[in-house]
Amino acid sequence: MKKIFTVVMAVAFAFSVAGFAVAADNAAKAAPAKKEAAPAAEKKAAKPKAQQVTGTIEAIDAAAGTLTVKGKKGNVDLKAGEKVKLGDFKVGDKIIVKYSDGAASSVKAVKAKKAEPKVDASPAETKPGTPSTATPPKPKGN
Repeated sequence: MKKIFTVVMAVAFAFSVAGFAVAADNAAKAAPAKKEAAPAAEKKAAKPKAQQVTGTIEAIDAAAGTLTVKGKKGNVDLKAGEKVKLGDFKVGDKIIVKYSDGAASSVKAVKAKKAEPKVDASPAETKPGTPSTATPPKPKGN
């Protein structure tokens, strides 16, 4: 009876060791797939979504390359990107700023809307045969 028990225990031990070996092999195969997926996630995290704000400049420091823009949703503090020139702007200017991660990539002045052309206030032309609402001219001589 002891021999049978010992054999059964040895077989059970062999299967458990083999099971761990198979599990470790599967985990080793799955690890490179996770490593490949990780750089894709890092790329997404590394490039945040660009945002845009339209508003007025509340504060600007061209020397330090910082500005504060007051938009509809509140103030946004930004640092000018490498290609952005702040020297042409002043406090109170209306601008459109494209930015991501706190750095402005584009700053443009808002162009003033052109005044709409005024409609001529002259009376409308009447079609021939249509009665005019205007008073007829007075005859001469009376």
